[in-house]
Amino acid sequence: MIETNTMLTEALTQALETMAFLTNLPLEEDMAAPENTVLAHIGFTGPKIGTIQIFAGMDFAKVLAENIGALEQADDETAFDAMKELSNVTCGLLLPMIGSSPADVFDMSIPAVQSGQAAPRWDEFTASEDCLLLNIEGFMVAAKLTMKE
Repeated sequence: MIETNTMLTEALTQALETMAFLTNLPLEEDMAAPENTVLAHIGFTGPKIGTIQIFAGMDFAKVLAENIGALEQADDETAFDAMKELSNVTCGLLLPMIGSSPADVFDMSIPAVQSGQAAPRWDEFTASEDCLLLNIEGFMVAAKLTMKE
């Protein structure tokens, strides 16, 4: 699990830096959990089967969208699209890391989002030991990689 968390952190950090010019900073103890959350998720199949979930507040999702699209102000729909794209790019960067051979072929599902009442509760999502917590320029972001053996 530690190895997969390291790979997920690396892929997510690279995606954020490349797509949105956002940096993964050291986690601070007094960071507040986000409210008004959005969960992006994408699945993959192939030599390994799994799901990547990225969970954050709408404030982060809007900053992500503004940075990706060079926008003055992002609306909710654009923020949802940005979170879906972040999960897509993160998955694309992660799959070569988890494959056992450069010839491995994976299929990715279409990314999706859940928000509002449809999204899980922050404390429940982050309670599991396989959950990463990241400080993305002052925004708390959680991520999980779940794989079937």
